[in-house]
Amino acid sequence: MHLVIFGASRGVGRAAVDAALEAGHTVTAFARNAGTLADTGATLVQGDVLDARAVRAALGGADAVLVSLGVSPGARDSTPEDVCSRGTATILAAMADGPADRIVVVTSYGVGPTEPLTPFPFSLVAKTVLRGIMADKEAQERLVRNSTLRWTIVQPLGLTDGPATHRAYVATDGRRRGNQVSRADVAAVCLETIEHGAFVGESIAVSGP
Repeated sequence: MHLVIFGASRGVGRAAVDAALEAGHTVTAFARNAGTLADTGATLVQGDVLDARAVRAALGGADAVLVSLGVSPGARDSTPEDVCSRGTATILAAMADGPADRIVVVTSYGVGPTEPLTPFPFSLVAKTVLRGIMADKEAQERLVRNSTLRWTIVQPLGLTDGPATHRAYVATDGRRRGNQVSRADVAAVCLETIEHGAFVGESIAVSGP
């Protein structure tokens, strides 16, 4: 399988590059700073996800797409705060031309139907410090849900840099167990979802075991 990963240089996207390559898949890694992926064995595309031409070119030969975009709170680079929604809109438009129609998009727990189920400490932060970022993810999810592609939305809770345990708890009704889950485990869930064609047209909450 040829998997194109957007937001591949860090976080869940970076973990997904490693997991997909280890599983024997062909990977195109798209990132603003693709140099950090030089030794992975992935095909590297350094570009801006808001550049429609670059995105369309990266999708050549793809079987499936994984989107893991984001901006760090307080970041001083030039990444716009609405990069998730705008970048996803660019990707969805490019995918409308085919041939790939399978997309998995990583957003966040606390968005959409999981908002009322969010633990109070995180909910407080989401409504204050992360308000703009969470609003962007809300817009991102609306775009995905309104697309005609075979989509899955992945909503992880409390991301950490721990190793993959392959014991993450996955629920379609927003339920959660542990308040943290490793990025590696979320990447593994994303990859399994793509490989097995699971949860098409659904959002899944991913938390620790």
